This record gives sequence, structure tokens and C-alpha cells, in this order.
Amino acid sequence: MKIFTKKSVKKISKIKEFTKKNIPNLRYGMIHCQFGYHDGVSIVMKQIERVMVNYLSVPEKNIFYLVGRSRQHGSNIMIKPSLWIKNKTNQLMIKRFGEGYGGNRSERIENAISRAKLIIGDFITKNKIDVLIAHNTCHPVNFVLSVALHRYYRDAIKKDQKTPKYILWWHDSHLERKSFQHPANDVEQYLLYGVPGPFVEYIVFINSLQFKEAEKYLLKLDKIKPGYFDLMHKNHTVMYNTTETFIDSYNDLESDKFSDRIEKFLDDFKIRELLKEKHLNLSQALFCLQHTRIVDRKRIDFALRYCFELFKQKVKTGKHTKAFYFLVSGHRLDRSKGKIIRLHKKLCKEYNTDKFFLVFAEDLDKKTDIKFEEYPIIFAKLRGFATYFSEIEGFGNNLLEVLASGLIPVVYTYPVFVNDIAKQKFKVIALDRFEIEQEAIDKTMDILRKDRKRKIWVNRNLKILRRKFPHKIIAFKLKRAIIRRRLHK
Repeated sequence: MKIFTKKSVKKISKIKEFTKKNIPNLRYGMIHCQFGYHDGVSIVMKQIERVMVNYLSVPEKNIFYLVGRSRQHGSNIMIKPSLWIKNKTNQLMIKRFGEGYGGNRSERIENAISRAKLIIGDFITKNKIDVLIAHNTCHPVNFVLSVALHRYYRDAIKKDQKTPKYILWWHDSHLERKSFQHPANDVEQYLLYGVPGPFVEYIVFINSLQFKEAEKYLLKLDKIKPGYFDLMHKNHTVMYNTTETFIDSYNDLESDKFSDRIEKFLDDFKIRELLKEKHLNLSQALFCLQHTRIVDRKRIDFALRYCFELFKQKVKTGKHTKAFYFLVSGHRLDRSKGKIIRLHKKLCKEYNTDKFFLVFAEDLDKKTDIKFEEYPIIFAKLRGFATYFSEIEGFGNNLLEVLASGLIPVVYTYPVFVNDIAKQKFKVIALDRFEIEQEAIDKTMDILRKDRKRKIWVNRNLKILRRKFPHKIIAFKLKRAIIRRRLHK
């Protein structure tokens, strides 16, 4: 199969390629439905910006964002609500994924895509974007945005206009979620021609399982654009999520470092008052952090069940533990919060306790200035632990944040954990099924009880993170993505 005709090879050879020397002078655009929140994509977007500035010498003034909503604001951030995941047309496309659109729905969708295409074109032209880093335009969460971006490239290339290099950061996709396995016929066409479609020039996958899933889709695109599969086989890389370490060593957890933030947390969340009502003090409470957003697949329900059983056994075997404080640090993403609250009430009755406290950080957002990323260090300083029972993850940004803060997690071994993370030999308590087993409970109590063992585990995890997950790895792989030969004008 010929990838290029002589004519097409000649045309591509005329495209201006980027070199290492160009990188600091180029102008970069990042696109996603949102920015500045606690989701993994927002975290990675900010990491990429820091890496470009700190390791690739790109001035901050050369980095621009186009998003549906943002917690951060500035002249370099263009916010267009019509591109947000919760936009009604985007939600319509997701809701009727398996049924199809048709009639008035199709007209509404096409109008939204056309408007989004104009927004994208305006963003690229206004900011003179040379390199576009699109996040999750392979996933229907960005349905309108993804298809509009595809059409921007399609129309610009037809008119022989210059376009920015299209780099796709592949966090999740419609290929990796069961709910997106059976698209209607018209929906399938939108997927082929826009989610992400055949104009992507380089893909950054966040785990090693994703390319195998993507192959099926890329082979379909190959029928539309012969040779495209072979090109993307060459033009992709795997870039695990990365993190900085937030403490130098376990000794930081034993020192006075961060003590002001601990006090701030205890005051803002009125924890001493809460315990006093039960005639208890701080030393009698066990702290657990669920460092994720509130969404079904995070399995906070199982985390609660696990922690109630742990609490029961800790009370029986320990002289000091009389209360359990369980905090969910992220914001709600679906309707699972109500189910979690009802389950908590049910388990309190089942275990006959009124001293297991379920708290959601989002309920106190307006009463505290403690940031999402601070909670792991706070809970590590309080000698607590973390739960991370996700059924499925692209990689696990929040898991890395927990480890980087000196907090030991109890983890469910989801597929990417088994394939990519387990081999790194982090010290965690791992469950291979959603069952509460005595061995795991014993290991958790052991790590809570033995300071020396916890110190060894924490320091080992920090060492692994510094060696294998530093941000500078992003710089190396992003540089390669930028300078790799372009696939179209």
C-alpha cells in the first residue's frame, strides 16, 4: 500500500518543519472542554505549561488556551461555554449516542459544530498558533469541539491554508468506555470524521494499553486516508502522567513543616468541635482521604465499606481509635453523591456507630482556602491513609499526588495499574477484586500502626517518583512530537 503519491510527497516536503531551535519561538494553543479544575486533564494541561516554560524555554506569553470553562482567567485564556462538556448540544450527542440523531437534532448539532469551528478558527488566527495540543478530542466528552476541530482542518487544507501542527493528548477515548461501544450509524460517522478524525499528526497516549485499542479506530481511518495507520504507528508515544514530589522525605511529615496548613484544615472543617461533640479528641480519630472527584467509577461506595470494616476492627484491637474521618476531596461529576450519603447512613446503622464521619470538601469550598492538592499532605501529617478503588483510569494522576505527598493508599488493581504501575514497585496495599479481605485490612492496620514501616514505604515511593515520573520526561517527548515531520499543511 502506497502511503504517498509522488505529488503528495512533493507537497509535504514544502511544509515548513519545526526544529529544536524553533521551539521557544513557536506559539502554542491548548484545547479542552475545561481548565483549572481537579480532573486529570486539567492537571496535565498545567503540567505541560510548566514544562514548556521551565524545560523548553517557551515564554508564558506564547501559550494560549481555548476552553469551555476555566477556574483560571487571563488574556491568554479564551472561554467559550458552547465548548463545555455540559453544553446542551454536547450532552444531546452523548445522551443519544446509541440511538442516533436525525431530524431537528441533526440540524441543532450541525449548527453547534459550525459555530464551534468559527470559534476555533478565530482562536488560531488571533493568537497565531503554530502548534495545537488538543486534549481528549478522541472522546465524546468533547463531541462538538472534536468534530469542529476536524472540520477546521478539513476546510483549511482544502483551501491550501496553513494550519497549526495537530498533537492529540489521548487521556481517554470512546474506545475505552463500555457506554460508547455501540454507536448508532450516524454517530459512527461523526466518530470517524472528527473524534478525532484523520488530521491528527501526532498522538501522546498516557498508558501503554491505549494504542492497541486505538488500532481498531486507526484502521478504519486508514480506509478513508490510505497509509494513515502506518503514519500514526510511527507518530505516537506513551507519556505516563508525571508528578513533582511534595515532600523531601518522611521526615517532613514528622517535622513542623506544613503545620500551619494542618491547623487551618482542622479549624476550617471544625474537626475538633466535631470530635468534642462525641467526647473525643484529635488523637482518637483515624483519617482517610478519598482523593478523587465524586463519580461512580471511582468506587467511593466500596471505599466506605472497606473503611467501616477497618474502623470496626481498629476499635476492637486499638486502645486509641474511637472515630473515623473520611474526606472526599474532589467535586461531584455525576449523581453518585446522594448514593454515597445514603450508603453512609446505612452503614452507620449496620455497624452501630455515630462516630464515622463522611465529609465532602466541596461543601466547604467557600469556607476554606485549602487547595485540592494540599489534602494528601495534610492527611499524611495526620498519620492517615488514602483509598483509591477506581474501576478504570487512564493512568492515575490523583494516585501519583497521594504517593508524592507521603500518603500510603489502598488501591484496586485496575487494568492500567496492573500493566503500567505495578511494575514500578510502589509500596501500596493492593486489592485485585472488590471484596473486603482480612489480609488487606491487616496490612492497612499494620502500616498505620508501625511508624518505621510507614517511613520505609514513603521514602521508597518518593524515590521511585523522582526517578521514573519527573515532569522533565514530558519535555523530552513533547519536543519530539513538535519536531516530528508534519503530515499535512
